[in-house]
Amino acid sequence: MSWPHGDGCAVVITVDVDGDLPFLAAHPENEHRAKSRSVGRYGPEVGARRVLGVLERCGVRADWFIPGRLAADDPELLREVTRAGHSVGVHGDAHLDFDGLSLDEQLREIAGGAAALAAVTGERPRGFRIPSGEWHPELPRRAAELGFEWSSSLPSDDHPFRTAPGLAEVPWRYELEDAQYFAYNLDPPFPPGQSRITPIETVEANWWCEYEGAARWGTLFVLRLNAELIGTPGRARMLERLIGRIRADGRAEFRSCAEAAAFADLRPGATGEHPYQLFERIRGEELAR
Repeated sequence: MSWPHGDGCAVVITVDVDGDLPFLAAHPENEHRAKSRSVGRYGPEVGARRVLGVLERCGVRADWFIPGRLAADDPELLREVTRAGHSVGVHGDAHLDFDGLSLDEQLREIAGGAAALAAVTGERPRGFRIPSGEWHPELPRRAAELGFEWSSSLPSDDHPFRTAPGLAEVPWRYELEDAQYFAYNLDPPFPPGQSRITPIETVEANWWCEYEGAARWGTLFVLRLNAELIGTPGRARMLERLIGRIRADGRAEFRSCAEAAAFADLRPGATGEHPYQLFERIRGEELAR
């Protein structure tokens, strides 16, 4: 493995499969909103398998982040993902917003998700991505104590780094997440101000520019995809074109989150405490007052 010491960049493809859990977690009354829930259900019912096909044709593997309850409700999807050779990470249990949870509740959310995934696959995941919101400053340390080795939860850098002893972070960036361009629901409105479904060609051009920058400066290129969004026919075709173009370019090393996390202590120019660690330490001290 030459990255991060050689030329080019590390491409990490990640796929979140949320289903309708975000709608249910946001407001319990959404249980009766069949239309809104169908937006989310498109992911596990249609989009995920289309994305699996794209990745198979492109000959690449991805990290899939699946909530525990979705895995329990649809274990066959999880089995299909693992049979295809992909890695699986925890995406919470009920996809709860961490902003409203205590530290213990946050830990239960990821531990419960891990147990549900292990019940299907027979293997306990070593990585996680929090569903949404901010984690407690102590969560990285406590997650490492639970046996987690890496996370991909923070849009905070373009190289892997450590958030706590024993826990590496594989950061993503908002500009490389499909939700910023494609997420939409009429009622309840999202985005709240409406008027956003970016043209597919614009997103493809943006992502290619970001890839060229990553290859130029030798950084991570972490695609954060959502099966509910990228799994539509036109967007899936765009993803297939993009991956094919990156492979043909020859400057990319396709890596899993675990492989990228292994280089957390080799961040170029790293000396001492990462800025994120400093911020969390100060925030933790303020919360403890």
